[in-house]
Amino acid sequence: MLFVAVFMICMVGACYHADSQAQDPTVAGALSATTVLYTQPPVTSGVLLQSSRNGSDYDQYVWDNFALSSAQPVTEVRWRGGYNPAKFGYGGPVVNFTVAIYASIPGGAQPDVIAHPLVQYQTEGNSGETSAGTFGGTTLYDYAFILPTAFQAAAVTTYWVQIEALQKGIVPDWGITPGTGGNGQYFRMYTGGVGDIHYDLVQGSDVAFTLLTSTPSLTVN
Repeated sequence: MLFVAVFMICMVGACYHADSQAQDPTVAGALSATTVLYTQPPVTSGVLLQSSRNGSDYDQYVWDNFALSSAQPVTEVRWRGGYNPAKFGYGGPVVNFTVAIYASIPGGAQPDVIAHPLVQYQTEGNSGETSAGTFGGTTLYDYAFILPTAFQAAAVTTYWVQIEALQKGIVPDWGITPGTGGNGQYFRMYTGGVGDIHYDLVQGSDVAFTLLTSTPSLTVN
């Protein structure tokens, strides 16, 4: 009987991981180095910024920007979020996430929402929703999505990440956690409950997300 052992070796600035067949030394596993390119760590207040839809007048979602000092391939996105307890679970579980990266308008003040996103992916599930604990009375979850194809980010260029949950309940209630370390603002779309679409730049908070890159490093037998 084969037992699969999953191991991780963490070093400064990178983690190395692989699956090894412990009882079958002839099976080789490729190690890869995962490095954080950019992060806005989550706050622990339990506050949520709604970023979810169900096709109703209560849809709302957010973007936040990032820029890298050098050109890098982005291969994974991680984030934290949860369900607004004030809505009593009426949104239902997340059935899919849209993960997209947008260009900026000239000057970089907001995403170019008129143009199509540079890349956009459907996770076809809840992105490994895993409890991160309860903070300020709200249960928060960690999520991760590996991009099917790396996004090649140019150096010193402002991009905008959008992470939007799809729910099937009465009122969408999933939100992403605020973060720190950015420029203290994020961009938002909301309908206002009357069918009109509004956009605004919200001051005083960032959105929590992390961008990573992964490259093959070693092979073990």
